[in-house]
Amino acid sequence: MQTKTSNLKTKLLKLAAPVALACAFAAAPTVAMAQDAPNASVVASQKITAEQQHVAAEIGKIQQELAAIRVKTLKANPQLITEMKAYETAFNNKIKALGYQPEKLIKRAQEIQIEATKKDISNDTRTDLIKEFTTIRTTLEKQQRTILNDPAISKQVQDDVINAMKKVDSKTTNLLKQLDQLVMQFRK
Repeated sequence: MQTKTSNLKTKLLKLAAPVALACAFAAAPTVAMAQDAPNASVVASQKITAEQQHVAAEIGKIQQELAAIRVKTLKANPQLITEMKAYETAFNNKIKALGYQPEKLIKRAQEIQIEATKKDISNDTRTDLIKEFTTIRTTLEKQQRTILNDPAISKQVQDDVINAMKKVDSKTTNLLKQLDQLVMQFRK
């Protein structure tokens, strides 16, 4: 059970990065287009972008800390590794059964981010890229919800790993709360 939790958390952490990327990207075109028409709303857009970039960086730091705690937890609780492997297999089987290909979507989202930040593309092209990126982000979120709502993908495993992480490092609870708050802030 605890292994499934760690794998779930790993998958969730991996999926959090594209969501953060999506949020940061959504604001970037506004700044790029704002260079053509500076005004008060442009300045506000730039501040939002900077704030979102800061939030994304903070999310990354917390994810790194949690990953380090997870490694310590696995070393202290080898039985979790076996459970995680079983959970990961179930998670991956569910992805395959549903025909999801998150790696391809994440790769395309990263490509779009690079393309959209180029100065020599038109606003129409940038707008199309933003729409595609938003679609990818929405698709990834829906797929994640579908998998996590499956009773076969046990929340108990996630709880077991998190509880073990809390025993290994007392900062875990605070880090998870901070991560939740930052993700909510990022989505605003």
